[in-house]
Amino acid sequence: MARIIGQVESLKTLKAELNKRNISRFSSVGDIKRFCKEFSKEKQIVLESQENSLIEEIKLKSERIRDNGNRLELVRNIEIGRLNASIESYKKSKENLEKKRSSAFFLFKVILFFRIRKLNKKLLYLTDNYELIINSSIRDIQKEIYHDSNSLTYLSENKQKVIYERSKPEINQLEHARKAIDELRPLIAGAVGESLVEKEIGKLSDNYTLINDYNLKFRHPVYNRKTNDRIYSIQLDHLLVSQAGIFILETKNWSKKSINSFDLRSPVDQIIRTNYALFVVANNKIRLDKHHWGTKQIPIRSIIVMIHSKPKEEFKYVKIKLLKELNSYLEYFDPILSNSEVESVANSLLRKGN
Repeated sequence: MARIIGQVESLKTLKAELNKRNISRFSSVGDIKRFCKEFSKEKQIVLESQENSLIEEIKLKSERIRDNGNRLELVRNIEIGRLNASIESYKKSKENLEKKRSSAFFLFKVILFFRIRKLNKKLLYLTDNYELIINSSIRDIQKEIYHDSNSLTYLSENKQKVIYERSKPEINQLEHARKAIDELRPLIAGAVGESLVEKEIGKLSDNYTLINDYNLKFRHPVYNRKTNDRIYSIQLDHLLVSQAGIFILETKNWSKKSINSFDLRSPVDQIIRTNYALFVVANNKIRLDKHHWGTKQIPIRSIIVMIHSKPKEEFKYVKIKLLKELNSYLEYFDPILSNSEVESVANSLLRKGN
């Protein structure tokens, strides 16, 4: 299996764009594909989940109203019993005091008079406020029953409205993610294409080292006299180091319509420019094992990998290959570097770039 280093650039950019939109649910292109495929199903699951939750809530409120009704009767009966017992106790105490008063001395009669009057006030308060005292003991339970009953009536009569309102935040998040995916289609297509190339290269032997999203800046620009161009930096979708040399891979996940469009910039000129700069750096800065004939050169070949369709035309200095043609083309070339040289070249390029 080929050695893979780094993450594809379009996937990193895609994740950054999604993070800007506060979307963190996707960790791979596969996650995005599954989301798009199951978008309608996910919305339905949200609605069904809220419906089940509402049914359960209605059930629990009904049970709570019933339980509170039973509790209210129990508390009411206890309070009636307590109140009646207090009234009977006061009446008996009053009768006893009145009997004592009838045969008591004058001074004691006066004292008993005030005691009896105090008991009368208590009895009067209890009898005049009988229902008020009972209702006060069950007021909190009545409030709970009233609140739950109103809530239950609303939920039962407005089920669909409640389900929609409660589902709205989650559905809005799903629609926000779907909208973002629609806006980021070109990036997603690029990430899909580059991920497919990475997966395809991964099928090769461990003599191949793939560096994703390779960037290299030059302290002094590389000058191309032929084109009068000063190159300050290069960026590659993939840089593949093998025993056959270095391959620059540019991935395009374009449709036939895009291939024939004049609005899209041709990748050929850019990859040729990149090839020249990398050739200068690789063959001037990277040391290979000595050969008795002289200094060996590192071949650098440019490939534009098309995922589904490619132009019928051929182009100078660049090969256009479909994804399914890629590995057989890479394996066509004879090895000219040893395993140790492949590792040395890959490590040198990693130190210089990214």
